[in-house]
Amino acid sequence: MKKIMILGGSGILGKHLVEYCKKQYQLEIYVPSHDICDITNLNQLNICFNLFQPNIVIHAAAFVDTLGCENNINKAIDINIIGTINVVKCCNEWGSKLVYISSEYVFGGDEGGGDYDPYDRLCPINVYGKTKASSEYIVSILKKHQIIRVPFIKQIYSEAFTDQYCSRYFATEISEKIMDNILENKEKIVQISTGKRKSLYKHYIDKGIKVKPIKIPDELKKIIPNNTVLTNNSL
Repeated sequence: MKKIMILGGSGILGKHLVEYCKKQYQLEIYVPSHDICDITNLNQLNICFNLFQPNIVIHAAAFVDTLGCENNINKAIDINIIGTINVVKCCNEWGSKLVYISSEYVFGGDEGGGDYDPYDRLCPINVYGKTKASSEYIVSILKKHQIIRVPFIKQIYSEAFTDQYCSRYFATEISEKIMDNILENKEKIVQISTGKRKSLYKHYIDKGIKVKPIKIPDELKKIIPNNTVLTNNSL
């Protein structure tokens, strides 16, 4: 029986993954809390790996606030880069497959962008995207690794951009897709995407969710990618 450890299990995506795995699979699932498994603490990570000895590690722990990363670069580096380095070290030591949950923001997404293929050159424009892109390269050091870019909508906002284009699913829709690709897809880089170019506002409207249409504020245009549509190569 495969043993899977999920890091970041208390986040929005992590919670959905944990719930889905426990319902659908005959797997041993270990979801250590941040208190006992802070990824920036290599000693804590080593203890968790020694305790559970996972076959697969799903690394969904991250500092994902785009503006927050701009305002606290050290925190973004500590969690998104140094934390990932620690996870890579432990996976290398224990021979675990590392599945790294990445982001569409590894691409720049200017007006001429979009339709990014899995192996296109990374070109992030904000601190968050740069830390995720850096970590993708770090993760690729491992022989047993998989990078899954899975842009998703949290479904909690009252406003949505009409001038930002993406190919996101909602967070409630992607757990099955993620797990199917972890267990069955041999590709090293997987993009789970609708493959359809829509404004963020249109994504909400098509789901019947009432939301206020807004434009990207001028002060955020340098850090919010305009077009991050990904091609889909997921199962």
